[in-house]
Amino acid sequence: MRLFSKLIPLGKLKRLLFIALLVGFACEDDGNDGEPVNGCTDVDATNYNSDATIDDGSCEYGSASVLGNETNISYTQGEETAHMFFTLSNNSSLTAYNVRYRLKISYKCLSNFANQSWSNDLLALGTLPFPIEPGEVVEVDAYVNRCSGLGIDQFTFEIYELIWD
Repeated sequence: MRLFSKLIPLGKLKRLLFIALLVGFACEDDGNDGEPVNGCTDVDATNYNSDATIDDGSCEYGSASVLGNETNISYTQGEETAHMFFTLSNNSSLTAYNVRYRLKISYKCLSNFANQSWSNDLLALGTLPFPIEPGEVVEVDAYVNRCSGLGIDQFTFEIYELIWD
């Protein structure tokens, strides 16, 4: 140590040793020997690889999960309009875009005939004008006119189909 202390003062020797240690840790071996690593480089993907240096197209993405729940029906017997209330909820960690729904309705019209049968219709797709964020619940109110000139006697509905991107 005396030999080094004469050539390099002790204070500078400590600083050089500290710098050498920092450089040594910074140059730690990552196990790939400088070779490129193929994998998914998109941090938003479910299979993101932080060691990947070349994106090989293997990235995978989860999808949102939208659930529907019928909550209420409102109609006045003898009138032609029925309101349907339901919620759409996103139970995932991803945003659901372009959410579309199809409702199935069943109804009886007022009639002088005994044993009036139920009519069933699938309505055209409805679309939400906005995305549903993760954990968000959206309340939807839709209406339909049926039984022209007669009025609705009984009415029910269900969420038949949900589609989203």
